Amino acid sequence: MFRDPNLTNASPIVQFTRSELQQRGVHNITDALQSLSSNGAGNLTNAWSAGGGFAAGSSAPSLRGLSTDSTLVLMDGQRLSYYPLADDGERNFVDTNWFPASIMERIDVLQDGASATYGADGVAGVINYVTRKEIKGFEGNAEGGLTQRGDQGHQKLYATYGFGDLHRDRYNIYINSEYQQDDPLFYRQLQPPYNNGDLTGIGGTNGNDNVVENGAIQNFAQTPFAIARAVTNGAATGGTTFVNAQQGCGYLGSPVTGALYSGDNGQSQTCTMNSQRYAQVSPSLRRINATIHGTYNVNDQSQLVVMFNYSQVLSQLTGAPQPARTYSQSLNASTVNTFEPVYLANGQLNPSDPYAAQGEQAAIYATMPQLVERTSEFSQNFRGSVRYSGFLNSHWGGEWDYDVNFVGMNTTLNQTITGVPKISGLQEAISTGAYNFADPWTTPQSVLNMIAPVNTIHALTKEYSGDAHISKGLFKLPGGMVRLAIGTNIRYEYLNDPSANPYNPLDPANQWTGQINPVNARGHRWVEAGYFEVNAPIVKKLDVDVSGRYDHYSEGFSHFSPKVGVVFKPFEQLSLRGTFSRGFRVPSFAETNGSNVGYTQISIQDANWLSQHQSNGQADAYAQVYGLGINTAGNSKLRPEIATNFTAGPVFTPTKWLTLSASYYYIRKNHYITPNSSIANQAAQDWAAAYATGGLAAANATLPAGATITPNPVDSQNPNGAPSPGIVNVGYINANKIYTDGFDLSFLAHTRLPGKLRDVQWVSRGNATFVHRFNLVYPNGTVNRYAGTLGPYQSVSSSGTPKWRANWSNTFIWKKWSLTPTLYYTSGYRDVADDNYQGSSTSGCTYVISNSSFVPYRCHTKAFWDVDLTVNYALSKHWSLYANVYNLLGFRAPYDFGTYSAYLYNSSWAQKGVVLRSFQFGIIGSL
Repeated sequence: MFRDPNLTNASPIVQFTRSELQQRGVHNITDALQSLSSNGAGNLTNAWSAGGGFAAGSSAPSLRGLSTDSTLVLMDGQRLSYYPLADDGERNFVDTNWFPASIMERIDVLQDGASATYGADGVAGVINYVTRKEIKGFEGNAEGGLTQRGDQGHQKLYATYGFGDLHRDRYNIYINSEYQQDDPLFYRQLQPPYNNGDLTGIGGTNGNDNVVENGAIQNFAQTPFAIARAVTNGAATGGTTFVNAQQGCGYLGSPVTGALYSGDNGQSQTCTMNSQRYAQVSPSLRRINATIHGTYNVNDQSQLVVMFNYSQVLSQLTGAPQPARTYSQSLNASTVNTFEPVYLANGQLNPSDPYAAQGEQAAIYATMPQLVERTSEFSQNFRGSVRYSGFLNSHWGGEWDYDVNFVGMNTTLNQTITGVPKISGLQEAISTGAYNFADPWTTPQSVLNMIAPVNTIHALTKEYSGDAHISKGLFKLPGGMVRLAIGTNIRYEYLNDPSANPYNPLDPANQWTGQINPVNARGHRWVEAGYFEVNAPIVKKLDVDVSGRYDHYSEGFSHFSPKVGVVFKPFEQLSLRGTFSRGFRVPSFAETNGSNVGYTQISIQDANWLSQHQSNGQADAYAQVYGLGINTAGNSKLRPEIATNFTAGPVFTPTKWLTLSASYYYIRKNHYITPNSSIANQAAQDWAAAYATGGLAAANATLPAGATITPNPVDSQNPNGAPSPGIVNVGYINANKIYTDGFDLSFLAHTRLPGKLRDVQWVSRGNATFVHRFNLVYPNGTVNRYAGTLGPYQSVSSSGTPKWRANWSNTFIWKKWSLTPTLYYTSGYRDVADDNYQGSSTSGCTYVISNSSFVPYRCHTKAFWDVDLTVNYALSKHWSLYANVYNLLGFRAPYDFGTYSAYLYNSSWAQKGVVLRSFQFGIIGSL
């Protein structure tokens, strides 16, 4: 409630100003927040939308690596509605993609938690986006860009017009509109090895689909050029042959022949295909914003501010053609035993059955080129806020300051998925021959609509919050005026995110395939809070700030969260500061009343199990790395997380132009809410090993209490082999605690260069964060240690926890020119994770994670460096040109063979290293 700059505030604060971000070439809020050195594990990037993220179309930071739900994101100190899709299907968060950059004055990042003013649930920190109070005249910007390959175009436009002078006219109104489009990028557009599945060039093996090795077809996958097997006595037998022999493999090249199934005499036919042909690096992303902002000075002592925001974000993802031989999401229905008939309904021989002339049905293996999965996430934000604030004169102590404000915000999300089959429709199309696999493009649209009906959900979140507080100077101490503030807040939160793929046990085939996740959550609640703050400058060298907040949730949760801050200044150049606070976070709507299925990579290791899945002496496609489903259901008995937060460190200003600061932080969350997914990998391995020797009953006997496993369908190449685990069913639990600690380092220098360069102004800013520990402790005392590893692996995008992140910018200003190089650094880490295999963090490289069966062995992912360069030239007092070069030196992303966030690299830290250089050019001005 009492606003102080970072040099005198007990809490460590990082601040971005509008001019600083322009100098660094950061043109949207999402990129600014993702660049924070304190942004750690569990962050949501736009690239992760293309990598399979639950909350596609959104982005959010994760301060201290404690996930998006521990970072409180505000606009002008007011709460915002959640993005309708939960992070990992679990965590509620605010999407930063919709924030308009052109009306931003600054961004304040409070890097300790339990804010008495904003909410005790900001355990890891608070991010406050502050809008501009006044804009006069016209401002505009036009910007375009592309990569060094000439792809992934970028366009941005904004225009603002404001009128009225607050000092002269007592009012100011401005209207703003902003547009940004970022084009998609696909792996096939990149340089090797990212554009191909063949990893022999980097020491791996050939991971492309359907490659022939030693006479056998390996990595079997369905392609757009259909093949079939004859069906005898209700089972597919023999080898494969092309449905359309004349067409063969078409644009994929020459057919390949080899051993694929038992008894095919090495004569099965298919097509080799690039496994990365359809994979996407980043989505198409369009942002549109419109704002009207009005400020009115009611009198010399009070001000009224009203703002309305509308925004829309459209994220579009394109997947691969969908397979004909597939399973429902629940694995309870499939087309595995659905065969092409000999005759069509009109009595003609079925062209999709190459064995029809012999009177035999056919089992089809193909993808359907017209049915390409396309996902559209269209979110709209409607926000209105009003604030009346001012002061009243007082005859004793200080003035009375007051602030009364209200905000209401709704976020809607229309998710539309096309091209994904529903099992019942696909069964009908195959069993009747309605889909023409011999010539797919002649299949009527009505049949395609039957196979893949459009999947749409409409999700909604709401946030309504009213807040009032008053403050006053009470009396003077030797150090200054003692001030007291008290306030109250009441808010309402609502979420409805229906399942896009519900399961009906009475009609199991009436479900889409596993391409559509059944994630869902719903709930609503009232939250009432009262808070206070006392600031006491005891003496000129010692300032103490004490605050507290009491929150009551309508679900029955209540908690008081205190905070104490101290600043001691032994001499003018040095300040010693520290804070201690408590906070709490209640379970999210998804954690108490939702469910989701996430996927992590696994390969079964048991020798007996592997021996049952061989083809020509090698592991068949069924025995390769695959996605293990982890189905997590809500738990209504969860307790809130209780947090303890401590920071301490010096701020040293040896000269007027240089400031250095360091801060130690420690955060512990007791009763930490987490999916019980750490058991999934080991439970799956034990289950498969037991099944291979003892069958289903023996396998189920190995499962921990509260867990079950849904098996995958049998191996079509070895149908008598033990099945692999398909979905591990677990729930949310309260772990014992999670805690993290480390150091933040920063400096700011602002001076002129010496000697002949004295006309050059130099501004240098640097921030670094070191993570010392990041540990999760389970109720049984088991400890997962994540710092410096790829853990937490099963959270969000498996981004891992690099120990160091840093950025350093240097701006040189000379006459009409300014030049700013900015260095970004993320340290390397070991490709192990305790939540993937317990104990791996203390076992060296024994349990290295490989996200693919085809990558070479690698224990460490190397550090990533990036240098961006921005040049600004002032054409006149009001107009400027600028150019940005991102990844100026062309540093390549280090290989990360463990993460599942992207193919061969980590999209959280090294996205620019696969894009390589990219360029943006623009003009900005005012009238």
